[in-house]
Amino acid sequence: MRVITLLVLSCFGLEKADTGKVLIQPFPLFKLSRIRAMEQIALLFSNAGHDVTYFIHTEYTASEILQAANVTIITYQYPSKDLAYNLGEDKITDFRKMTILEEMAYMFKKGLIHDIYVNYSISAYFSDMNQWRGLKAQNFDLIIFDSQDVALGRLMKEYLDRPAILWSNAGFEMNIDNWLVPFPVSYIPIMFVSYSDQMTFKERAMNAFYYVALQYYMKDWCDTTNDALAKVADKVGLPHEIRPVLNDADLIFIQSNFPYFYPRPIMPNVVPVLGLLDRDHKPVDAKFLNFIDGAKDGFIIFTLGSMATGFDAQTREIFATAFAMLKQRVLWRYIGSAPLSLGNNTMLSPWLPQNDLLGHPKLKLFITHCGSGSSGEAVYNAAPVIGLPLFLDQRHHCALLTKRHKMGLTLSFADITLDTFSAAIVEVLGNPQYKKNAVKAQKLVRDQPINATYTIQYWCEYIMKHKGAHHLKSTAMFELNFFQYFLLDILLLVLITVVISLAVLYCFFKQLVLCLCNYKSQKLKTS
Repeated sequence: MRVITLLVLSCFGLEKADTGKVLIQPFPLFKLSRIRAMEQIALLFSNAGHDVTYFIHTEYTASEILQAANVTIITYQYPSKDLAYNLGEDKITDFRKMTILEEMAYMFKKGLIHDIYVNYSISAYFSDMNQWRGLKAQNFDLIIFDSQDVALGRLMKEYLDRPAILWSNAGFEMNIDNWLVPFPVSYIPIMFVSYSDQMTFKERAMNAFYYVALQYYMKDWCDTTNDALAKVADKVGLPHEIRPVLNDADLIFIQSNFPYFYPRPIMPNVVPVLGLLDRDHKPVDAKFLNFIDGAKDGFIIFTLGSMATGFDAQTREIFATAFAMLKQRVLWRYIGSAPLSLGNNTMLSPWLPQNDLLGHPKLKLFITHCGSGSSGEAVYNAAPVIGLPLFLDQRHHCALLTKRHKMGLTLSFADITLDTFSAAIVEVLGNPQYKKNAVKAQKLVRDQPINATYTIQYWCEYIMKHKGAHHLKSTAMFELNFFQYFLLDILLLVLITVVISLAVLYCFFKQLVLCLCNYKSQKLKTS
């Protein structure tokens, strides 16, 4: 039935756009899943027959699939050796010890990571103006860049003067209200917290507090970007006051969908797509397949994403000891010297074909940091989970998996002992309800009228065909200030009217009472 539906849509609903020229610009900082998502988008457009240019720095190494595809890769010099491309284990450990407010400050406060990234990147970007002029001469039909890349993406949008689409990799991210997407703090948790949409009074209070704090730090984020852009505006022939690209973008793809995320209001130019997962599972590599085939009781995947490697010695030994006591086999994404307690049932590997392994019928459990990509793959493949969130949006996605969909349990690194970790594994493996909930979530998430690939392709070709999508944006919301948006000016008018009316009535009745009193007094004197 799904195939027939797609054929009908292809024939009648999805009019094929002319081949276009697409520029894709990934987020340049850190080796993250954000870059891999952009690779998938580049492949999507290349397979659809479009002319794709992938603009990335020299530290990046393209995947074999992207290198083999018909994609032009243009590189610019990576900003600086002082700007780490990979977060080291020491920095991940520091992150794990931070409070939410400290995370916000580290990410956005002036003088810290965003400030350093922007200034280094701006300098690297404009080291070769001939390259920029060459990009402009190509006359692209569409630019796609990361929603967090507000500095370089903003420059690219203004300089090339082309329609632009943002990719929001972590779902509804921290700058979501800058896209003029309604953000009701009363029932939508911000991405730094692990609350559900059914918050207690205390959680709603903390959610509101963190939201206000985030706006405070985001002001530094925006000011840093504006200051850096002002330094180079003349060099590239742009005005010093560059329009806010988050509001000026034609469309935003959100890596989420409403079976997965909590129901919330959005605008017409915000399109949810849960990842790029509507692809067939590839055959598992032989070394992993041989290991899995020998797992009579199934296997477990343990990985904490593209950034995390090993841990302190004590934590490594806790994990290794707990795994060694299991009947199941364990595939552990791991870099470094092997733990002393490593059991014969555990394979260490610096890389795992995660999505392909999650789709294997022998999978019993996925132990994950709950990054946006891993969380999407978990629900797409109906994998029961144990969430070990490290920082930032990972707490948020972990809550979606374990609280909204009830696919598993959450553990905090601060609470991990051999007993707590082993007990969590035994609970998820032994309780079939987690798997049932995961299958239910999978069915809901997959049951979409058009899959992610077709959705992304359709809307991008729509933007190219119509030279933008200004008609999908709420101009009124863009122009309304805080007082107008919340009708505070109307409320003030009503309040003033009521106060004046009450004052007039008070004066009227006061005079009436005085007149009556005077009348009675005069009447008594006359008597």
